[in-house]
Amino acid sequence: MIRKVSIIGVGGVGSNLAFNLLSNLEIEQLILLDIKQDQAKAVAYDLEDTRGVLDFSTQIKGTKHYSQIKDSDIVIFSAGVARREGMSRLDLLRINAEIAKKSADNIKRYSPKATIIVVTNPLDIITYLILKQTGFSAKKVIGMGSSLDTSRLLNILAKETGVAASSQQAIVFGPHNKEMVVDFANRQKLETKKIRKAVQFRGAEIVKLFKNKSAVFGPSLVCSELIKAIAYNKNQIIPVSVLLKGEYGLKDVCLGTPCLINKAGADKVIEKKLNKTQEKKLKQIGFALRKTLKKLT
Repeated sequence: MIRKVSIIGVGGVGSNLAFNLLSNLEIEQLILLDIKQDQAKAVAYDLEDTRGVLDFSTQIKGTKHYSQIKDSDIVIFSAGVARREGMSRLDLLRINAEIAKKSADNIKRYSPKATIIVVTNPLDIITYLILKQTGFSAKKVIGMGSSLDTSRLLNILAKETGVAASSQQAIVFGPHNKEMVVDFANRQKLETKKIRKAVQFRGAEIVKLFKNKSAVFGPSLVCSELIKAIAYNKNQIIPVSVLLKGEYGLKDVCLGTPCLINKAGADKVIEKKLNKTQEKKLKQIGFALRKTLKKLT
């Protein structure tokens, strides 16, 4: 059993994540924090009403007060403005960066030993800002972006090949945006460019169809699986955004890469072998991210 999990930002992803956690993980306390306190309380009450079916013992609380996240083991940051149609991930940056910094200060104050999982976009930049603002170990601040992109790739490959997603050899790494690196074993002469484009623009396609919100079920479920890997010390390899310290020739920037996930957080970076095209692309992306970050820090 994990003692305490706090979710900052109880919108679509945050509330669905809370339900997934109650369904799949033993937790003593679950804190739902949102600037809209009534919404946080409403979600908490709604979740409590599943107790009769799920039979959990978790204490659930909705609040707007950061003091309630005190001594959390895991904190999920999913607060901020959701991407809307016509809005790039970088359009979100100025608003969500300020929200992230404020939350980071409060996480550091109330839960200095927590592992932080970042959901908010633009994910790699927000992950970096929270890491720097808290001063936490790089193992303890994790962006979930590449795990979502990989799940999307596995789905698309399963539909294209008729082979189960769990049997596909595929991974997405690099940035959580359209410049992501899509890598898969192509044994059936698939249309590689078509599949890569489908993965790279999957999130934007969902936003376009929704018009006023972004994906919910995919992000919340992959985040739940990441939390389980930490809580149960699974030593599972999952692609996530973490601080690079020379891997792929990049330093002082957060990007997606396979990592060994256990109770320590992102315990070890598993550096993936790149071809020359991928290596060049990642270096260009890293340089662009550093330019953006310099304007913010």
